[in-house]
Order: sequence, then C-alpha cells, then structure tokens
Amino acid sequence: FSQGDIHSSLEEIYLSFNYIKSIRQHTFVELPNLMQILLDDNKIESIERKSFMNLESLKRLNLKGNKITKIPYEAFQNLPDLEHLDVSYNKLENFDFSMFDQVGTLSMFHVNMSHNRLRNLHFGSTEAEFGSNGVHTNIKVLDLSFNNISTIAKGFFKPSELSLTHLYMSSNKILNASMEVFGNMPHLQLLDISDNMIYELDFDTFRNTKRLQILDVSNNRIADVPNDLFRFLKEIRIVNLSRNRLRALPDNLFREDGIEHLDLSHNLIGKLPLSSFSISAALNLDELNLSWNSISSLSHGGMLSRFKSLNWLDLSYNRLAQIDAGTFRELPRLLNLDLSNNIQLTLEPYGYTFQGLEDSLLHLNLDNVSLSQVPILPTPRLVSLSLAHNYLPSVPPEMATNLSSLCELNLSNNDLSSVPIVTHSLPELRYLSMADNPITTLSNTSLLGVADSLKELDIRDLDIRELEGGAFCKLNSLRTLSINFYRNIKNFNIPKLLTNNCGLEELEINVETNTEENLDREMAGSFPFKLRNITFSGTGLKKLGQNVLKGIKSPVFHLSLQNTSISTLNSAFFKNFGDAENITIDVRDNPSLKVLQNPSTGNEPGLYKKTFLIDLQISGSSWNCDCELGWVEVWLRKKRQYICGDAMSQSSSFSNFEYTCRHVDDYMRNAQCSNRNNQSLIEVLKTDIECGWSSGLALSFSKIFLIIAVFSTWMTN
Repeated sequence: FSQGDIHSSLEEIYLSFNYIKSIRQHTFVELPNLMQILLDDNKIESIERKSFMNLESLKRLNLKGNKITKIPYEAFQNLPDLEHLDVSYNKLENFDFSMFDQVGTLSMFHVNMSHNRLRNLHFGSTEAEFGSNGVHTNIKVLDLSFNNISTIAKGFFKPSELSLTHLYMSSNKILNASMEVFGNMPHLQLLDISDNMIYELDFDTFRNTKRLQILDVSNNRIADVPNDLFRFLKEIRIVNLSRNRLRALPDNLFREDGIEHLDLSHNLIGKLPLSSFSISAALNLDELNLSWNSISSLSHGGMLSRFKSLNWLDLSYNRLAQIDAGTFRELPRLLNLDLSNNIQLTLEPYGYTFQGLEDSLLHLNLDNVSLSQVPILPTPRLVSLSLAHNYLPSVPPEMATNLSSLCELNLSNNDLSSVPIVTHSLPELRYLSMADNPITTLSNTSLLGVADSLKELDIRDLDIRELEGGAFCKLNSLRTLSINFYRNIKNFNIPKLLTNNCGLEELEINVETNTEENLDREMAGSFPFKLRNITFSGTGLKKLGQNVLKGIKSPVFHLSLQNTSISTLNSAFFKNFGDAENITIDVRDNPSLKVLQNPSTGNEPGLYKKTFLIDLQISGSSWNCDCELGWVEVWLRKKRQYICGDAMSQSSSFSNFEYTCRHVDDYMRNAQCSNRNNQSLIEVLKTDIECGWSSGLALSFSKIFLIIAVFSTWMTN
C-alpha cells in the first residue's frame, strides 16, 4: 500500500516545534490531497533525495528555523502546485536552481531562502553537468536577503529569468551590479539590492529587464549613476537611491513618464537635480525626497515648473539659507513640504516663501529652522504644522486666521512659558505637542480651548511646578496622553488627574531624570476603563513597583517599555494587573533589561482574576537566557494551543494571522542571548533551556525534594 492509499484524505501535516533531525527518502510521497507540510523549528540537518515526492496538491512547505546545510537534487520531486517554500533561518551555504526543476510549475511559486549562509552564487553540480539551459524553474518570488552573498556568477539566474517577478537580495555583500546578472529578466517587476556594498552600476545593468517597476539600491556605496541606467526601463515607477555617496545625477537620467517616487536622501547632492528629468518624467513625479543632502540653494527653482504633479517634497537636513519668494508657485499640487533642520534658513516676510501654495498645502514641517517668531502662513487648508526645536517664546493669536483647518500642531522644544492662547481658536485641533518647553503651570483652564476636539496631547519634559487637579477634566475627546513623572509636584498622582477622562486609551509616562522612585505612589488608584495601553519611557526609570498597574480596568491591556534603565521585570510585578486578562508586552530596545519573568498568572486564557500573555515583543535587547526566561518556550506552545485556533488549512498565505500565530515571528528569532554568544533566543530555547513554565515552580519542587530527603533521613535514624 502507498501512503496515498492509507492517508487519501490527509490535507495538513503539522510537525513544527519537535526534535526531527532528518527527512528520509519517501517520507512524504503520493498524498493526493495534502496541502500543507509544516516542519519549521525542528532540528533538521539533512534532507535526502525524493523526500517530498508526487504531492500534486501541496501548496505550502515550511522548513524555516532548522539546521539544514544542503538540499540535494530531487529532494523535491513533482510538486506542481507548490506556492510557498520557506527555508529561511537555516544554514544553507549553496543555492542550486536544479532543486526546483519539478516544483511550482503550475503556481505563483515563492521561495524564501533569507537568513542563511549563502556566500557565492555559482552554478551547482547539476547545472554544471547539464548546463544552465537544461534547468528551468517557475519561481516568481525569490528572497535571498540577509545572507553573505558577495559574488554572483554571470547568467546565474538564467533558469528563472523567464519567471521571476520579485527578487529580494538586500543585506548581503554584493559589490557590483551588471547586465550579466540582472539584465535579462523580462518579467521582473521588483528588485531589492539595498544594504549591500555595491559601488558601481553598469550602464546596461537592466538592458532586457524592461518591466522593472520598483528598484531599491539604498544603503550602498554608489558615487555615480550611469546616464543610461534607466534608458531601457519604460515602466519604472519607484526608485530608491538613498544612503549612497551621490554628489549629483546626470542630465536626462529619467526619460520615461512613469516615474512616481524618487528617494535621494542621505547622499552628498549639492543642488536640485531638476535637469535629471525629461519634461515628461518631471510632469508625472509624485514624491521627491532630497533630505539629508548638501543643497544650499533653490536658485534654479524656476525649473520646478516642470513638476506639475509633485505632491510630496522633502528638503529637510540640508544647508538651505534662503528660499526666494514664489519658489514653489509652480507646484500646484504640492500637499506635503518639509523644510526642517535647515538651521540657517531665512523665510521671506509676509508669507511670500509659500506663495502659490495657498490652495494646496496640507502638511508643513518647519522644525529646527531657527525661528524666533511664527512666520505668516497664507495656507488656509493646512492640516498639520510642526514648529518644534525653534526659539518661539509665544504663538500669536492671529496665527489662527489662516489655519482654521489645522488638526495637528507640534510646538515642542521651544521657549513657551504657557499654553498658547491661539489653541482657543483652532476648532479642528486633534493633536497638540508642547513637550520640552519652560511651561511652569497647567491650571484648570489652560487647556479649555481644545477641550472639545483634542484627541492626543504631549506634555512631556515641561518645567511644571503647579498642576491643578482639573487640568484635564474637560478633555472629553482625549484618547492619548504623554506626560512626565513630575517629582516636584506635591501629591502627584496620575489616576486622580485622569478621573474624568473616560475615553482615554493610551498613556505614556516619561522619566528622563534619574530617580529611585518605583512610581507606586504616583500610579495608585483606578484608571479609566478604556485605558488599554501604557508605555513607560526614559532612561531615568530604573524600576517599577509591584502595584503600578493595580488600577487597570480594561480586560485587554498592552504594556510597553521604551529605552528605560529597568533591568528586571519579575513575576511579582505581573501579579497586580488589576482587571486585565489578555495582556501583550513590548520590551524591544531596552538595553538594560536582562531579566523578564513569566507575565502570565494563569495557565490558560479566561481564568478568573488571572492574566494570560497574548503577544510578546523582545527583540533589540541582549538577554540573560537562563531559567528566568525559559518560560517563553512553554508560553509559545500554550499560545498555539489556546489562541491560534485550528483552522490552519483556511489560511491563504504565510502572512495570514491564522498561519503566523502558530509559528515563531522573526522578532522573536532576532532576540539574542548575551550569555550564550549572542545566539538567537529561539535556538537557545530549543536546546539549552528546559526550565518549564515557571522558574519559581521549579524552585518550589526543589524545596519539596529537599524536605522529603531530610524527612527520610530523620525517619531512618
């Protein structure tokens, strides 16, 4: 009997998170209805020939997170409907198209081979024997990012040239891009070769890759772009050349009329590259990012008249000193203009700088341009305005005359001594930031002007000496509040301040100045019922008390730490989460945090007065991976058991929640163990940590065994 005779109705095989070390020949053969095989996060080191054979309905095969070093020829045989093959996060050192000769021939075949150990893309033994003309694959999407690829043989992609539509090769060590590698892919639509070491692009790199629409070559070492680079690309829409070493672009570089988005940020460009566009190309450009360059003048701004469709222009972080009156007059569709961080910039009086933008401009950023007074802005349609990091001592009430539609206003990092009275005349204001100003008093009437409309308020890092208890009580629409721990205010208590803010959903508490306080006193009391997200931020915060979150009323709650100095979150802290039941924790990028004990107080969701962790984000920190973090492995199993459900075959792709819930997210793989040579936490959990759900429980058992041993000794004596 064949496997198909015995298991004719089998549709899914779910063997993830086990201890499988190898896949032998004919392990999966002739299963006519099998659609998914999930073998991710095992310990698979080897796959034999014909391991996966005659699986005519198979759509997904997941081998992610194993230790596979080689995939032999004919390991996959006759898998015509395969749509997704994931072998990322393994130890593969070679890539050979011959392994896909009979795979995905009838489907939109995706292959993910990212995060491996590929170094050189040369022809494999099978290709060398039969020649590249003898091997053909149907790979549509190929991901080779996050490897160590430095060289690519000429014609290496020939077996898939006629099928590839998306090719991802970011975060490698590629040195140059040539026609022999990338120039013969007639159906390629997206190419990502960002984050490499490319110093040169040949003029004919894309000669026959004529359907390319999206090109990302950001974060490389390119100093010059050939004049004819885009000559053959009739359909190019989005180009990212940011974070290179470009000083200028050649004239008439973009000749076709399809270019929509161009990112040239973080280069060394000294003047506007307006002549790099043909008249037709300029006419259709939507977004142009020139931030972080060395542009000192817009004196050739007359040529801006070509860009009739431009709606997004970023000139921040340049060396602009002056913008002549009417420079932007010929940009009738400009919606977003960023001039921030040009510290020597002088604006024309009477709003002439923005002449011509009266009927279009919606978003304007003038952060850090050395303003000592608010400029006249003849822009009645403006929705968001940022004036942060300037020297504004006040905001004149008449500013509101031309800003009746303003929804967002950022006044942080200025010299304001009080809440500007202009806020009383901005009826549509939804977001207001006054962070880091020398404001000393917030009275019961300071925020009355925005009481009916304001949804988000940022008052971090003020010099507050007096904060009246009703300062926020009229803010009925407030949903998000960012506030400091104000130690100088007597009896400072956040729940009391928020007594009347029933709609508040998100709260950030910032602590910049070093303190030994644990915030128990400042957080004592009941929070609004809808408050479901609290963020603690700032390097001054070293610890949190056990009762800080005791007043939480929402059954669904999210806790986040951002750049704090907290070193430990122990189990006692998580025992007092008020009425919270389903909790999520985000402690990414907290370099001081080394110990995180189990946040769940219940063994499963839905237990009375018990919490259960729904999601955890811990990447960007170096952890002490020992028993105090060993609970993560058991929690992942419980999450799959209780949260993810059973309908695996219903999921449409690897990105569908029903699928991702049952598998390890990449942010968990990227968490490192400082005491295990910076290995991935997931890999350490598989092999080295077996402490179970609770280290405290393990300790209790140890005590029990000790007591039994002592008692037995006493009895025998």
